[in-house]
Amino acid sequence: MSRQACQEVLLRRKTTKSRFDSSDRAAFAEISRLEAIVIEQNTPRNTKVASKKKKRSWAKLEAKSIVHKEGVLLDIPIRTKSEANCFEPWRIKHGRHKEQQRIVAIYLKPLRDKIILPCKIRLTRFAPDELDTFDNLPMSFKYIVDAICAIITGEYRAGKADSDKRISISCDQMKSKAYGIRIEITNELG
Repeated sequence: MSRQACQEVLLRRKTTKSRFDSSDRAAFAEISRLEAIVIEQNTPRNTKVASKKKKRSWAKLEAKSIVHKEGVLLDIPIRTKSEANCFEPWRIKHGRHKEQQRIVAIYLKPLRDKIILPCKIRLTRFAPDELDTFDNLPMSFKYIVDAICAIITGEYRAGKADSDKRISISCDQMKSKAYGIRIEITNELG
């Protein structure tokens, strides 16, 4: 192409609204070309991104209840999680808390007339992994304890039932393949 022909093509160049797209108007046709930055598809991007953690299926503890003259024993299939180290959206946390309280109420309400105050409550967590005994274990039982104490005392106002002096609470944990909790409520004599 001669120098004069190149200048004619440059004079006829028409820019469109996009800054990357321009069209050349030649005598024989209109040619559009894209001048965008090309990103190679096979190059590795951010290699420090964590891969998605696979959700492992979890076995549930078999539900059972035993009533004897000293008190009540319940095994409930609830998966507890430490609330101290849990960074989740509030809706997920709230849903888990309400679900735990609802399940405890389903199992414990029919047996509340068998429980006499003062009483001792021993909570045992069954799970394949253990939590820190002093911080995380009591926090994993927080909403379960609230539900148990509310049912036993009949005091459903927030923060009132679990502060009752007639109820003493202890926590324990055992390694198990199945997730669940055991609630042992024993009546204190005199």
